[in-house]
Amino acid sequence: MPEIRGKVWKFGDHISGDDGIIDFEIVRAGFGKEPDEAALRAMCFRRLRPEFAANVRDGDIVVGGRNFAHHNHIEVSAALKASGIAAVIADSCDSGFIRRALNFGLPVISCRGITAFVEDNEVIGVDPAEGIIARHDGEQLTFPPFSTRMLDIWRAGGIVPLLREELKMEVSDADHR
Repeated sequence: MPEIRGKVWKFGDHISGDDGIIDFEIVRAGFGKEPDEAALRAMCFRRLRPEFAANVRDGDIVVGGRNFAHHNHIEVSAALKASGIAAVIADSCDSGFIRRALNFGLPVISCRGITAFVEDNEVIGVDPAEGIIARHDGEQLTFPPFSTRMLDIWRAGGIVPLLREELKMEVSDADHR
């Protein structure tokens, strides 16, 4: 059973993180300040799909083509997470985007053929532990499954919540010695 199930928002190839997913010029104007989640959510995909912010729902899945989210800062991952996106699947993307997003608890999966496999608005299931993407008709596409550590980070909601939990466990163990 897939751990993630959601509606697809499909995008094409060569979508810039800073000038397609978000408007980095606006973010840069507030440099040094904590990112405003509401503002990031409102600008997410505004240039490409103006209806996105009003219609995206918690649990939806972004599917992108080749070179998805290139040239991205950490605010790109924050905007996707603030929008309620449960996962990003792309034909290809850089490893920096994968790491930054996972630090927020947002799984990003590189899976060749995904844009040909799914349609916009289709509901799909994704299982990062097994490396499976499933359509409603039972057809599947596979990708390298997440490592145990990646799964731990994702399930904890990000690297900071996981490290806090691990630190609590270490302190608790030390108290019992």
